[in-house]
Amino acid sequence: MRHRTRKAARHIESQPSGVPRGLCAQIIMNCLIGFLLILVLGQRAARCDATNPKLSDDKTNYLIRQISFQGNEGLDRKALSKIFGLHAGQPYHRDEVMAGLARIMGEYRKSGYVFASINPEVLLISVDQVHIRVRINEGSQIRTGQITMSGNKLYSFSELQRELGLREGIPFSQFALERGIDRILALYSEHGHPKIEIEPSGFQVIPDHGRVDLHLNIDEGNEVRIGEIRLTGLKKTKSNVILRELPIQTGEVFDQRKIDQSLRSLRNLGYFSEVNPQLLEEGNEPDTIVFHARMTEARTGRFNGVIGYAPPSSDVDNAPRLTGTIEASEENLFGTGRRASFFWKSGLLRMLRFGYQEPWVFGKPANIGVEYAQLKQRNQFTDAESEEQSGSVTVSTQFRGVFEGALAMSYKRIDYPAVAPSYPSTTGTRDFSFGSDNQLLHFQPNSIANARPQNGVKYGVTFSLTRDNRNYFLNPTSGRRDSVALEFSRGDFRLRKLWVDLQQYFPTWRKQVIAVGLHAATTWGSNIPPTELFFLGGANTLRGYDEDWFLGPRRVFTNLEYRLIVGRASRIFVFVDMGSVTQVNRPSIFDPIRVGYGFGMRLESRGGLLRIDYGLAEGSSALQGKIHVNLGTSF
Repeated sequence: MRHRTRKAARHIESQPSGVPRGLCAQIIMNCLIGFLLILVLGQRAARCDATNPKLSDDKTNYLIRQISFQGNEGLDRKALSKIFGLHAGQPYHRDEVMAGLARIMGEYRKSGYVFASINPEVLLISVDQVHIRVRINEGSQIRTGQITMSGNKLYSFSELQRELGLREGIPFSQFALERGIDRILALYSEHGHPKIEIEPSGFQVIPDHGRVDLHLNIDEGNEVRIGEIRLTGLKKTKSNVILRELPIQTGEVFDQRKIDQSLRSLRNLGYFSEVNPQLLEEGNEPDTIVFHARMTEARTGRFNGVIGYAPPSSDVDNAPRLTGTIEASEENLFGTGRRASFFWKSGLLRMLRFGYQEPWVFGKPANIGVEYAQLKQRNQFTDAESEEQSGSVTVSTQFRGVFEGALAMSYKRIDYPAVAPSYPSTTGTRDFSFGSDNQLLHFQPNSIANARPQNGVKYGVTFSLTRDNRNYFLNPTSGRRDSVALEFSRGDFRLRKLWVDLQQYFPTWRKQVIAVGLHAATTWGSNIPPTELFFLGGANTLRGYDEDWFLGPRRVFTNLEYRLIVGRASRIFVFVDMGSVTQVNRPSIFDPIRVGYGFGMRLESRGGLLRIDYGLAEGSSALQGKIHVNLGTSF
């Protein structure tokens, strides 16, 4: 029996993922070891007659009263119950019982107990209830015997055995063997030998000693190089803009890690609506591979408008309000990778921001961005208004494929007027008392109410580091994005600020994803103006609450979403948001945790992306929810 890997071109065509773990990375092992062991040990296989004694055929619907396991040691009762899949109180069906027993036997085989057998009994304990009793004879756990290899030249036996993960005397299983061979394939494919073939052979089962000997015949193949990089489908984007983003170069030795990274880079550039994952083709020259990226360009200009509606919710806030955001950006200006952006926001916090980024300055993987911003914040109780104007220059670079480091230098002019002592400041929201229906009962002024004017300038330096290995930034189904930033400032305001953002995506079932985000920020120093505090509430932080309703020197919030992926950039989801900020005059004390929950969707069309969230604050009725609508279009 021969077990070989597929040939290169055929393998590429057959893989829907498009980025194989080496051109021949999948082993045809359909009957590997399991079939052989069944032939050798078939006489000891379980005889599973789940009708002993035979139940009557009077159409009685039997219920399972009890399920018990006896003789098990290698797998505990909790694990066996989970594998069996049936529980007390469920209807008895012979086919389901037989399927559960087969799963138990499969788990024992997988764990190396190939001599295991089971003897099930179904006992009638009343007119309509049964007791399923499963006696298990686990036998001895088969262990790994002698391992030999041939054909390996690039790596020693000890190096390959370390990747294989099997050594003499440890429990043996087919799963462990397949996983180890995959690691060997990855090792070769990451160092220029993607056409490696591995043939597991020479299996010798020794029942008396409870072990299996095996031999791996390795054909390393010739060293493979990148013969050509081919880009098709480009209309607007210049080819050099794409080539500079790829970690591969013509003529270099094949490295599967760089192929994986190239696909991720192409998808996350944001320039393409589709990238064909079948990237590799046989080259015209012997032992060469063509990296062929077929792409469909997307509209990279975006215009988004957010409308927020908040019904009256308190004696202070006695009228419905509309808030809004307008955002316009071009991610690939004239096909050169340059970026320009505009942002405007209304509400208690008003913002205006312009930005521009020049990529690959002087032909190096470094970007320089400039930004100008205005910010005005109105106190909803005193109508006092603070203002901030700022400018910044940011230099950033990417390294090792998934990391981005940035250094930003900023200048801010801050004008914050004194607050009349007879009114609470915006930060007085920390002293509010709320009823069970989320209605404001009363508030108390705090020490900030008598604060003196805060006017001056702030010079800041910010260092940030981001790690992003999401498979697709618009609608990720796996990977994570983590970032940390630290700011030091001098001038009239001597502050330090820290941001930490963690986002993780867990695939569950097909087209379903759990997205978890944890965000924290803090500022400390002397003479902190309100514009340097952190805001909480609204579409991007705590849905179900007004935009930027809470603020404080420290902020923590988390977002949990269960997503159903319905398109390339489309999804439907339910969410739970939780967050809190600390009190302004007592920065070590957090407010009660606020909870928001609801549902939403992201729907992609030819014209752009529609975003809708409906959020409810804790204690609110269904009609008191906040609707966040983002109408986006592409051009």
